[in-house]
Amino acid sequence: MLSSGFAALAYQMVWTQQLGTWLGHEVAAVLAVIAAFFGGLGLGAWALGPRVARSARPGRWVAALELAIAAWALLLLGLMPLAGAGLARLIGEDAGALRHWALAFAGPFLLLLPATAAMGATLPAMERVLGRLREGGYGIGGLYALNTAGAVAGTLAAAFWLAPRFGFAATAATAVVLNLGCAALAWLGLRQVRREALLSEAAALRPAAPAPMQEANATHRPPQALLRLALSGLLGIATEVLIVRALSQLAENTVYTYAMLLALYLLGTALGAAAYQRGLAARPDVDAVRTGLVVAVLASTLLAVLALAAAPALQAAALQRGDAGFGTALAVEAGLGLLAFALPTLAMGALFSHLAVEARAAGWSFGHGLAANTAGATLAAPLFGVLRLPLLGAGLLLAVVSTAYLALLPPRAWRSAWAAFWSGSPGRADGCGDPALR
Repeated sequence: MLSSGFAALAYQMVWTQQLGTWLGHEVAAVLAVIAAFFGGLGLGAWALGPRVARSARPGRWVAALELAIAAWALLLLGLMPLAGAGLARLIGEDAGALRHWALAFAGPFLLLLPATAAMGATLPAMERVLGRLREGGYGIGGLYALNTAGAVAGTLAAAFWLAPRFGFAATAATAVVLNLGCAALAWLGLRQVRREALLSEAAALRPAAPAPMQEANATHRPPQALLRLALSGLLGIATEVLIVRALSQLAENTVYTYAMLLALYLLGTALGAAAYQRGLAARPDVDAVRTGLVVAVLASTLLAVLALAAAPALQAAALQRGDAGFGTALAVEAGLGLLAFALPTLAMGALFSHLAVEARAAGWSFGHGLAANTAGATLAAPLFGVLRLPLLGAGLLLAVVSTAYLALLPPRAWRSAWAAFWSGSPGRADGCGDPALR
């Protein structure tokens, strides 16, 4: 999972830089690739995730998906220049804003879809493979944290070392080698996951109810769990986009700035997911945990608004104390990004993990949950990166986004959320929880 996450974000850095050449602006490329990645991830998780969940040999799925990613990335080494030039011709020099943005989003989405769809099904496949280890404490939060930690390393390595030193083709080829290695490990190392073991696991996790009741439960899964994941995806990536756009007004606004801020966002969510796995996954009152995490996201995002308001003064003071070189400017940008991203991303990583656990407990597969989350995330880039209201600044929009997190709670829980806001408690610590929710 570490290697797969590294490769995926290395591709994202390479494809963002390449598409920026033809889209005419790095901001356009960043938003287009974000939407293309999340759109493809969502489609892959939705279309392939349930098939993986029913498979008796998910290890073979992992191998096939990693091979598919590597094959399409190799094809893009030759296809990307041709496709990018064709996209630039379609947009033209005098294209209106609607035509420009429509093609800027649709072109990368279709171009990257085979690889991104395969990426979207990889995490549900690995969650299925490791499902036997739930009783040992392994769960969605830990798996997500490992994958995201690899993504952080891939983002930084591709943007700051591999691409500048060896070029785009060599960086993509490195990621291809990692995908091939993942496929080999999955095929050779996971083949001991036998059909009997998986069937016994499925029988152990199946509710003890008559067959007609099981079928009824399978066909009447509450959609609220998926809607909450979709909304959290929309608001989470909206927070990322708005903070990046706000800080880009102060920063050098290059791919290095984006890579650094993306790494901070990913690192924060990975640590939040890991913290959830260690401290909150076993707590019995799942509604209270969700309320506490929503309040944590709300409060920390409002603190990020204050940090962004103070950012210009902090930047000026920091630059006055050092030289005006690129390294100093980048270090100051990193400090400002850490100040804005640290607390919100920790809370969002934990909240995503908890909502995914709730969706699984409601009968939805992890593939369905991941698809819903990424579907919401796909809309964030065009809505908040392009169509955001011109009269509202990033700070005010962030405040609106943070308040919208309250929609993840039922109205009767708002009073509990207000009480948790003042007490700072993310949920009761008594009890060991339901093992099926880990």
